[in-house]
Amino acid sequence: MRTKPLFISALVGIFLAPLITYAQIIKIYSERQPLLIEPLLKEFEEQSGIEVQWIYSQKGLVQKIILEKNRPVADVYLSSDISRLIDIAEEGATIQLNQAFQVPEHLLSKDWVGLTQRARVFYVANELADQDLNYEDLVNDQFKGRICTRSGFHPYNISLFSSLLAHHGEEWLVNYLTILKDNLARKPQGNDRDQVKAIYAGVCDISVGNHYYYFQMMENDDQKKWLEKAKIVFPNQNNRGAHVNISGIALLKEENQAIAEQLIAFLLSDEAQSVYANDNNEFPVSSNIPVSAKVQELGGEIIFDELELSQIAENRSTVIQILNQINFDG
Repeated sequence: MRTKPLFISALVGIFLAPLITYAQIIKIYSERQPLLIEPLLKEFEEQSGIEVQWIYSQKGLVQKIILEKNRPVADVYLSSDISRLIDIAEEGATIQLNQAFQVPEHLLSKDWVGLTQRARVFYVANELADQDLNYEDLVNDQFKGRICTRSGFHPYNISLFSSLLAHHGEEWLVNYLTILKDNLARKPQGNDRDQVKAIYAGVCDISVGNHYYYFQMMENDDQKKWLEKAKIVFPNQNNRGAHVNISGIALLKEENQAIAEQLIAFLLSDEAQSVYANDNNEFPVSSNIPVSAKVQELGGEIIFDELELSQIAENRSTVIQILNQINFDG
């Protein structure tokens, strides 16, 4: 059997008509890139005998799920960011999990389960690579006019800023983001990789990005050269640890809950967690699986912030309000 990805730019489309009985089919909305997730879904099909049908899109799935919540089309939602999982949970579009999964307590809730962790790290000019840096250091005079970032409103940055709010409070964060804006080399723009390109071009000395882009750039002939002038640094290693976001999964429909939870169990299995770790260089949520050899080469044992993701969720609206208040992207 084969998975059936349906790529959509506008969220219009229907699942292909099943060739087997409904009980043997699971339907997925996914933001995860097909290159990673399709081999896992194919393996799940072969092991379980359950056909997987899925729609992939990078935009609009949260809105689609919320609109469909009273008559859900998909059984599960694979998200690349905690904020989107929480958005659909807050709108009542998720089904509570019946099964208990062996995942660290701060990486799951009754509505969703984390599948992988991704660290929000610094990409720095070579001369800064040996410094012990913290997120809090971005407001230092040392970096005035030397920082590049994507939009402050991107979910990855909102998640980071929400964690800083949890650790330091609202007044501190207003001051922090105001100074950070003043320290930018240019207006927020592009994606995480574009900031590394800017370091290579001499536009800035430090940027914020997800750790796994490092390995994706190393495998890209055009982008690999950017890393000749940029190194990766995991922040806050002398205190609470680096901020992590998750990719995760939520249930959307009760009818197929048993096989949906079977899929979750598979994605948390040692086999699948090893694929996440070694093929995408993400951090597994399973303590049974070590990080990839490539990640280990970056600096040995890495300390992560174990802040409850629910606290990050609670802070998002305040962070967005502050970003608007100071016109961070303007």
